[in-house]
Amino acid sequence: MDIITLVNLIFSITILFLGIKKYKETGAKAFIFIALGFMMYGISHFSLLMGWGGAKEALVAVRSAGYVLVIIGLLV
Repeated sequence: MDIITLVNLIFSITILFLGIKKYKETGAKAFIFIALGFMMYGISHFSLLMGWGGAKEALVAVRSAGYVLVIIGLLV
């Protein structure tokens, strides 16, 4: 098990839940977009931990979607 990927997954899940919590408290859309972006990173980390890293094109798409969601969150 890759400890770095596991730590990244834990941080991604933490940011996901904190983002959802802050969105519910404030209604600010930025928080939900950033949370969803980190959810995409979490999916990527989880897939690596499960040994699904062979689908590199899919991982690039998932991570790219995460970056786009965070960028949108920072722009709204």
